[in-house]
Amino acid sequence: MQITSLARLGLAVCVASLLGSAPARARNIIDTAQMAGTFSSWIAAVRDADMEQTLKERGPYTVFAPSDEAFAKLSASQREALKDKSTVARVVKLHLVSGKVLLKDAGDGMQIHTEAGKTLTLHRKRGGMSLDEAVVLEPDVEVDNGVINVMDTVLFP
Repeated sequence: MQITSLARLGLAVCVASLLGSAPARARNIIDTAQMAGTFSSWIAAVRDADMEQTLKERGPYTVFAPSDEAFAKLSASQREALKDKSTVARVVKLHLVSGKVLLKDAGDGMQIHTEAGKTLTLHRKRGGMSLDEAVVLEPDVEVDNGVINVMDTVLFP
């Protein structure tokens, strides 16, 4: 259920905020997504693309993180394609922007340039927003090294 996923991400951010006062615990993109518990497929893809350490330490980055439910909607051929390391790297980079982009500040039609070299277009509709065909379920979850936006769809090259 998507509400549960969003509630877990919100709880993870709250917990990370509380832990943020401890010097040994950073609220980075990967740790926050892991604490939410609904992004294991995305985190696995990030690991397969050898980008986990980058998203833990560097930044700022804006991530459009597909939930596990989004990965479950992939076709068999798309799941098969994700077994190829270069394809999974392109998919991860398609969900990644260098710099901090807050969607609350973005206007309808804004062009967002991903690390994969593709441009995504933000569409604002009554009650929500989307990037190309993917609905933004939870925008602008800010962490120490960037921003996480929860998506209902895996963007595929």
